[in-house]
Amino acid sequence: MLEPDGLLLAEGGFGPWWVRNEELLFRPGITFEQLADLAKNRKIDLQTIVRGPTTRQLWKVARRVQGIAHLLGRCHRCGEHVQPTDLACSACESPFLKYTDRNNLGLELGMPSKGKPNGMSSFLSDAEIMDTQSTPLMLPKVERQQPAGDDAQAGPESVGSPQFRAMQRQLEKAKRKTLVLSISFVVSVLVGAGLLFALLR
Repeated sequence: MLEPDGLLLAEGGFGPWWVRNEELLFRPGITFEQLADLAKNRKIDLQTIVRGPTTRQLWKVARRVQGIAHLLGRCHRCGEHVQPTDLACSACESPFLKYTDRNNLGLELGMPSKGKPNGMSSFLSDAEIMDTQSTPLMLPKVERQQPAGDDAQAGPESVGSPQFRAMQRQLEKAKRKTLVLSISFVVSVLVGAGLLFALLR
């Protein structure tokens, strides 16, 4: 069990910055000051992978991380050699800032939009579940509409009627049958002529 002072000390070291370490994957984030000390003491270098408020919590190589790269001797923006004590890059004039707010993860600010429950809550009582306000499900009534104009006078043999479609299908079937028979006849004539020609040779 941690002593109260030890717990406060541990909580005081939590922050929004992480150094990628395969051996300590679940280690909490550290403060900017701790990360700056790691940079000054050369415990991290330009190739170290870090994340924090200036990377929007995405892993980046330290030489590209605003707030850290200049402590390692490079400008995060243009890559120019700089001194850790410089306030801005002499080449691109990008300022070197400190990001010491422990509660700022660098993500978008603002509250999510208010949502509405989708369906029924699982926390309703039995009485609330039984007291539904929904209407019973019914099939819609199908109303037959009379076509307007000349089509209104058409009888069961009109163009859109089932009888007309049946007659149309029979006609198409007869056409296909005639085509198949014609092709079969031509093929049989050609085969017969070929056999006759072969026998006469």
